[in-house]
Amino acid sequence: MIKHSRKKHFVATLAVAIAAVSSARAAFVLVDDFEMGSNGPVSGQNDWYAADDTSVITTDPANEDNQVLAVTADSTHLHHELFLLNGTVRMLYWRFRFGGQQAYSFGMSASTFPDQFGEFEVELSMSNANNNLRVLDDNYYEELIELQPHTWYNVWFLIDNSTDESRVYLHPGRVRPADLNDLLDSEGQTEFVFRGGTGGDLRTFYIKTGGGSSGNSGPLYLDDIHLEDTAAVNLNNPTVIPPDFNDDGDVDLAD
Repeated sequence: MIKHSRKKHFVATLAVAIAAVSSARAAFVLVDDFEMGSNGPVSGQNDWYAADDTSVITTDPANEDNQVLAVTADSTHLHHELFLLNGTVRMLYWRFRFGGQQAYSFGMSASTFPDQFGEFEVELSMSNANNNLRVLDDNYYEELIELQPHTWYNVWFLIDNSTDESRVYLHPGRVRPADLNDLLDSEGQTEFVFRGGTGGDLRTFYIKTGGGSSGNSGPLYLDDIHLEDTAAVNLNNPTVIPPDFNDDGDVDLAD
């Protein structure tokens, strides 16, 4: 049993923690979690443009109460306007999951209407040769980590549009924030250069799949796209709703 004074201290501490996390979370601005969309082609919904009707809003394969974006075909592309001014630093967060070896890329483009791989300025990708997540480094790809299919991953993509560099934090699951142990590297390298290393505004969150030869069209699933609205290196998870911090459906001492 918690004594009265200790109980009051616990409640006060919990309130401060909730306020602190709420304040941190408030800096993330939702781009799209697909909950307000209608099942079917995403193009034309909430400012999405897709090249065809194979990119759709559908039910999360891991949670029937959740809606997600599914990119179900090779050789397609889609984008959503998302401005990141030259000279600013922002953290871009989203969740993703893939169904099998597939050539796909997602990241930011300086183009308002991108449709080529060369139009990514910052990019995460996977080829159809293996399940290794890669990051764009100037005009090359650096391999970061092997991923598992049918697993939701959280990714925090720090985009420094003043130095034209990016960093990647990633872990599977849903609840916890990221930390320094989640910072990905390629043989010790953790900072990666924009394509061409040139400046300029970034204008779109961009997704593209390749033609490939694996015979696998994914699908690639995405959800909960958020953009930090300050230069803070925000590693909080914007999908967590306090005060149920451990996501077990109740609020108790475990939280």
